[in-house]
Amino acid sequence: MPEFNPHLLLDVPRYPDTGYALLADRIKRMLGTSADVVFVQAEAILALEAVAASIARPGAVAVNVVTSPYGTWFGTWLRRGGATVYDVVAEAGQPVTLSAVSGCLDTLAQVDIVAAVHAESSSGVLNPLAELAALAQSRNALFAVDAVASVGGHAIDIDGLGIDITVIGPQKALAGPAGVSAVVLGKRAWAHIESTPDFAPSSLSLAALKQDWLERGRAALPGTPSALEFWALEAALDRIEAEGIERVIARHQLAARATRA
Repeated sequence: MPEFNPHLLLDVPRYPDTGYALLADRIKRMLGTSADVVFVQAEAILALEAVAASIARPGAVAVNVVTSPYGTWFGTWLRRGGATVYDVVAEAGQPVTLSAVSGCLDTLAQVDIVAAVHAESSSGVLNPLAELAALAQSRNALFAVDAVASVGGHAIDIDGLGIDITVIGPQKALAGPAGVSAVVLGKRAWAHIESTPDFAPSSLSLAALKQDWLERGRAALPGTPSALEFWALEAALDRIEAEGIERVIARHQLAARATRA
């Protein structure tokens, strides 16, 4: 086998402008959702910060589930945007308890946002997504989910559970690149974002991405997208589609059970 030449990575052809919409549609089919998919041209931590920046506003009240540093950071970003945040912190290495979340919700007259990480890659924690979605719906709150570590490893019924915002990254269970991520946004999410004062120009503004990409027919992405990352994302989706997302999830579930055993 010939030695790999990293200099070949400098000669990657430009990713076609028409390809971004096709990639977004493939992600929608993979997730079985009718919601919009937008790309954030960075690792998923920036997508999470963009979500927090785009939904936070003075007067908003958020209940934020914390089972790792990611939840802590999300709460910090919401506070930076002016939201009042109530953290529900789980015991170390354990999923959040529904009684703790419902207890926090019961003390609040108003709840605009409920946020949680689905799966924690560092600890193996899996938070009860369906139950948290139901609690958010019981208060008519926007439900935002960090599914970066769970997509491809666990089933996520975005539309069925009524998840308003889902952040995904291809670098974990999808075995894709780390330099691009995506946000799945439903109609309620866009309505909330559009009612929040925008702060564009900013790479954290989802409202600007909607205006500059979705509303312009999903042609060329703003800025200068990394061709290498998008070609790699296409290759990852090729492999996922060839195997089938259900089989990918089953394979990860088998590996998880074997590891724990």
